[in-house]
Amino acid sequence: MIGNVGRFLPPKPGSVRHGLHGFSLVRHVNTRRTLPLAALAAIVACAPGCGRKPAPDATLALQESFQTAPPEVQQLVAQVNTQLKAGQVAEATRTLAPVVSGRPLTDPQRQAVGVALQQINKSIAANPKLHTKEVYELRARMFNAVHSGPRF
Repeated sequence: MIGNVGRFLPPKPGSVRHGLHGFSLVRHVNTRRTLPLAALAAIVACAPGCGRKPAPDATLALQESFQTAPPEVQQLVAQVNTQLKAGQVAEATRTLAPVVSGRPLTDPQRQAVGVALQQINKSIAANPKLHTKEVYELRARMFNAVHSGPRF
């Protein structure tokens, strides 16, 4: 038992208490060569996360998803696309709301309207003057129309 007492005491200064017995990795590394390699590895590892995904084009998705719709609906969707491209968010919301809430939507149409709503929301976040009660109510109506379809 007396021989085991030393394991519980702190090590003496200068004594080596690990399995490497005095081997120091820092002394044996060529920092001139490994430092640039480590920096390059960090850049390569982090670079893919830095790129942003391009925002989906709401106008293209709307146009494609409403191709089979009646001509008057297609005309309204074309008008919405023109308004969105021109930055007329309030007018685009006013034009799109009756199209969305007045008829049943297919899944691609729901997704396209969802992308359009995201674009509208980003525009409103960038310019708070666009956030009026009317636009809010129209967006809420469109959101409910998109999310109130069949679940299964």
